[in-house]
Amino acid sequence: MSNEKATKKPAAKKGFTKRLIGLILGIIALAVCAFMPATADLSHEAIMSLGILLLAIIFWICDTLPAGVTGLLGAILLCVLGVVPKFADAWSGFTSATVWFIFGVFVMTAIMIKTSLGRRLVTALVSKAGTKAKSVVLAYMIATAIVSMFMTDTGAVAVGMALALPFLKAINAKENKPNLGRCLAMGIAFAAIIGGFITPFGHSLNILCAGLLTSTYGLSIGFFEWFVPGFIIAVVMIPVLWIILCKVFPPESLTEEEAALIAKKDDEPMSALDIKSLIYMIVLVVGFIAGNWVPVLTNVNVIIVMLAIAFVPGIDILNWKEFESAEGWGVILMVGGVMCMANACASTGVAAYLVNLFLSSGILGMNTLVALIIIMAVAYVIHTFVPAAPALCALFVPPVMGFCVAAGVSPAIFAMLMASVTAGSFLMPFSPPMMVSYSEGYYTTTELTRAGWLCSVIYVLVEVLVIYFIGGFMLPLAA
Repeated sequence: MSNEKATKKPAAKKGFTKRLIGLILGIIALAVCAFMPATADLSHEAIMSLGILLLAIIFWICDTLPAGVTGLLGAILLCVLGVVPKFADAWSGFTSATVWFIFGVFVMTAIMIKTSLGRRLVTALVSKAGTKAKSVVLAYMIATAIVSMFMTDTGAVAVGMALALPFLKAINAKENKPNLGRCLAMGIAFAAIIGGFITPFGHSLNILCAGLLTSTYGLSIGFFEWFVPGFIIAVVMIPVLWIILCKVFPPESLTEEEAALIAKKDDEPMSALDIKSLIYMIVLVVGFIAGNWVPVLTNVNVIIVMLAIAFVPGIDILNWKEFESAEGWGVILMVGGVMCMANACASTGVAAYLVNLFLSSGILGMNTLVALIIIMAVAYVIHTFVPAAPALCALFVPPVMGFCVAAGVSPAIFAMLMASVTAGSFLMPFSPPMMVSYSEGYYTTTELTRAGWLCSVIYVLVEVLVIYFIGGFMLPLAA
């Protein structure tokens, strides 16, 4: 017991120190901006809007405050420090359709948690793998990627790991088959990150970046315009990630008895709830797709109406407590705060200033495709060690979308690229999807980097090439 206490105290102290450092650095960043003189290009309000965003980024990096609280603090500081004239202007981000769409999307996560649909999907795919360990890894990755299309990446990792852990523990993978454990744990997290990008509602970052595109240029990305490049990236990357993992950590073979542990199918018939939920999910996806032709069926209209339908007497797929427990309240408040700060940066001229600064650096003298590859590589590395994805999107997306417009390509290309690159990194276990997988102890940070560096290089190249060339034919141009 004393050893446990001795172990916990340094960890708690380290966490406190990190939070305290974040508090001090955030205040210093804001104070520096407060004392900076206005220029011909940047007003005092513009400098302060950037200072508030920097404070929020530092707080998110250092976990100084809960993520949602930092989002709220950023919004209220816009009003308190006089960056925007009215309270309603400071909180404008929370009236964005983006925030309310994210709010509604968690209904899918709640349904996947409550019903057996996700479990049945994974079991159906994995049961066909037989005794080949590599096939088992691929089956789990494909199943997780599919689940991640309809729920958060972190939730998909949780579902995949929940289904893999009984099997891994039954065969004592940590001792007897460590490479199989490494491949499964990493593969599930990698696949969730890839799968979350396939659909425009597969990850909150997809919605955030699409929202930044709409608020800046009035453009929207349709379901198929997002799905086609997202699906192509997944079809390319899932096998590539699988091959690399199995090359770096060749999984040990399974005996027939071990394979039988995962080969057993779910003999129980689908319950009435499962059937209702399956029909519900189909109708929901059809509604999203139909929005390409029926203007009133916007993503937010569809998700909020369908959220209400889930509680209708006689349907009763969920009760409020179940939805409330699955709802990502911290994500909602964080994204709302990011949208508020992004709106302030746009209205005060910071975004335009950053665009001009970026364009004057000589980047336009480069080939557009090469420039995007370099930008995405830099963004990927930054996000690996600074996993404050919404804040990074707010900082990167507006100026680089401006670069795309100046280069004559769709700004939607970079909105999609930034959403994909900030979903998670294969290099370090700092992003939420990787944290869930890493926490089970089947691989170390060094082992993740060994397998992840090549995965990361290929991923950045594939995503840029696919979205640039395929998306270039489909995505809308700015007027």
